[in-house]
Order: sequence, then structure tokens, then C-alpha cells
Amino acid sequence: MSAAREPLPRDSPPAPHGARLVNDRTRTQFARGYWKPSRGVRLPEDEDSVIARCEALDLVAQRPVVFSSLTSVTLWEGVEDRSPDIEVTVGADDPLIQRPQVICRRRTIDDRDITRAKGLAVTTPQRTFVDVARLLSLPRLVAVGDDFVRRGLCTRADIEEVVQRMKGQRGVRRARQAIPLIDPRSESPRESIVRILLHERGFPAPTPQVNIFDAQGQFIARGDLVYEKERIIIEYDGEHHLTRETQAKDASRRGKLAVNDWLIVTVVAEDVSHPERLAAKVQSARDARAARPVTPSVE
Repeated sequence: MSAAREPLPRDSPPAPHGARLVNDRTRTQFARGYWKPSRGVRLPEDEDSVIARCEALDLVAQRPVVFSSLTSVTLWEGVEDRSPDIEVTVGADDPLIQRPQVICRRRTIDDRDITRAKGLAVTTPQRTFVDVARLLSLPRLVAVGDDFVRRGLCTRADIEEVVQRMKGQRGVRRARQAIPLIDPRSESPRESIVRILLHERGFPAPTPQVNIFDAQGQFIARGDLVYEKERIIIEYDGEHHLTRETQAKDASRRGKLAVNDWLIVTVVAEDVSHPERLAAKVQSARDARAARPVTPSVE
């Protein structure tokens, strides 16, 4: 890890999200309109985001810290944000930070694996991916990878390089398993998760984000996950489909697809929670198509 920084003065200006160091002299100054995420620091009462809490901890730590693991995913605006704890790494010889809702680990992180995001020291996207591999299921891990690679934060080759350096460490085996499954064409974590759940159950990989046209070459729709040969579209039906306007657009779109002999498999949250239901839906659709192969109009 990089060399120690100079301690911040107690009257230092606030961090971008309003975090302020406090002491006996200034504590009353920040009593109203602020809350206490940790001893020695205050945040504006309307700031409870992960980044604000990270800024607060960074101020009060008064030593080099690297935000890592699921916290790093969040700081990279990634798809995993389920932990209420802030996860940081300090040097192998540094004292642990012992504060509520802070998970602190001692270890040496190669300087190649440390960068800055949102003004904070964080693990690089590729190192973050490998670090969280021990915590996430394969579908969720691939969703993180799809997102990072799609947004250009790292490449599959970048991840492979970290995996090679971290041989034998926890999570590396799963990270290695996930790399060839990463597909930056996926545009949402739900698509990624559905795709890998199907992979785990032996289905061929559907193609993400396929443009679909009618026989005259007119654009009809963009399919989330598509089996082109069978003319099957797999779509995740989330809460955004609940408005009347969206429902009407969906009905019109699905009607055009049906007229052009496309079969839609609608996936809901319960199917993801119970993957056997997802597998049964997709298998039923494929069975229905098996008797009469078709030639799709896609691009």
C-alpha cells in the first residue's frame, strides 16, 4: 500500500458530501443538522449514502485506508450494494480500525491494484472483481463483471492478470470460472443473472440485446436474451412494467412479436429465486419450438 499521508487538521474543510471532523471545541457547532456515522466525524443529516460514509471514515481514520470488496463495487457504481458495512483494507502492519459498521482487514495490496474513485483510495475494478468472487454466487459475480467490462472500467484480460497474480487465494477459482462467461452486451444485472442461471442448468447461452425485424426489414423490438434459431425471447418483467403507459407499450410490442412468430418467456423475481421454475419455463418454450425450426429475422 502507498505511503502514509499527513494527518488532516481538525479545522479542515468538509469533504464533498459534507463530512466534518469534530473535537471537543467544535462538537456543539455540528450538533444540529448533522448525524454521527462514527466517533470524531459528522455528516449532514440528509447524507447517508455509501460514498458519504466512506468520506467520513476516510477523514477520521487519519491513516491510509483502501476501500475494498463490496464497498469498492459500490464506489465504482456497480450492481452489488447489499452490505450496510463499509469495508476497508489497511497495511499488514497497521492497527485495525474498530468502529461500528466497519469491516477492516489487514493485508498487503499491490500498488497496481489501488487507484482512486470519487476522491477515495479504492481497489481497481479488476482487483475488486476478484476480491468479491469469494462472497458472490457465480451469477451475481458475472453480473458485476458484465457491468464493469460494458462500462469500460476493465477488460477480461485485466481480470485474468489479477487472477494469475492471486493464485491460491480465496475466490480466485470462482473468478477464473466467471471470466469466460462475462458478456458486456448484457445491459442489466438481471439479464446477466438469468443468463448464468441458465448456463448452470445446462442451457445454451442466449444472445443478449438482439434487434428483431419483421419480414420486410422493419424494426420490431430489442430482445433482452434471445435464442435466435428458435425465435424465443427471454425477458425480465420488473417493477418498471407496472405503469399503464409502459404496459400499453409492452402489449403493442409483444403483439407485433407474436404476429411475427416470436415466443416470449417472461421471467419474474420468483423465477430467479427458484431457478428450477426459470429452467422449466425456458425448457417448455424450447420444447414447443423443437418440432418446427424457423429462420429468424434479426440483426
